[in-house]
Amino acid sequence: MKILFTTCGLVVLIACCGNWVYPQTPAPVLLTQENSPRAAAVDSVTFTRDPLAVVSRDNLSRDRRTRLILFGINLDLLPGENASAVTARARDSRSRSYNLNVEFVGKVPGLDSVTQIVARLPDQLAQAGDVWISVTLHGQTSNEVIFNVEVQTAPRTATLLKRAVINGEDNYVDATFSFEHGMNGEQALPFTRNDWDIQFGNFPDSFHVTMVVDDCSRIQDMGALNWNDAFQVPVLTAYPVPTSDPPVKAIVGHMYVVHTKDSETDLYALFRVEALDPGKSVTISWKSVQTPESN
Repeated sequence: MKILFTTCGLVVLIACCGNWVYPQTPAPVLLTQENSPRAAAVDSVTFTRDPLAVVSRDNLSRDRRTRLILFGINLDLLPGENASAVTARARDSRSRSYNLNVEFVGKVPGLDSVTQIVARLPDQLAQAGDVWISVTLHGQTSNEVIFNVEVQTAPRTATLLKRAVINGEDNYVDATFSFEHGMNGEQALPFTRNDWDIQFGNFPDSFHVTMVVDDCSRIQDMGALNWNDAFQVPVLTAYPVPTSDPPVKAIVGHMYVVHTKDSETDLYALFRVEALDPGKSVTISWKSVQTPESN
């Protein structure tokens, strides 16, 4: 049974034996910078504008993921609704779409007509560059606004020591590296919480990517390559369940792809072996890259 009535000039349709039909209201509108399609959006902690990285050290959350504040109008929640009523989607330059987890929806203090939406950037948007974001409320989708996800344009270098116990001290933090945070050593522990992406030397002059109990990570040798060569990042599908990935030999001049995947992380990186001191250390150049996987 359906009931149709009017109130204050608004036509309301209620489906008594099916899904609710919301009153007809204007579609949500995400705000943009003046005379631009670029999003009026800021980091939820630093209040800085884009470009913003997916992983940030300036972050209050345990996962170190960037939360983005978007601003919009016509985003009024009904009584009893919460942030789950709003969904957010991002579309990258390859027309792949990703869900953004909406964590908060509420009015901007002192501006009752403007709503702020706090959404978590997913790992799949890492290194994506420009993306187009929209939100949906009560079946109505907003305009798309452009937001720039920071891209690492140039490789960086790092040196990893062979894993060893010296004078009773395990040099584990110097034998490992985090592409997620771009660092290793003692100074990295507050950010990595001892969760690393690669390790060198547990097997003779080899790299290993299985280090935590929920690791589904993988590594692959792409052969002899330079950074300025023409190549595509290969799809390296993570294991569906935690699995120990075989180690790969460190070979000077070879490029490697790493897909870091565990319960908190799903990121891709490339690295190249620049120098090898057998049995002692390896120097790599590395760069985080956008996932090549289609969703």
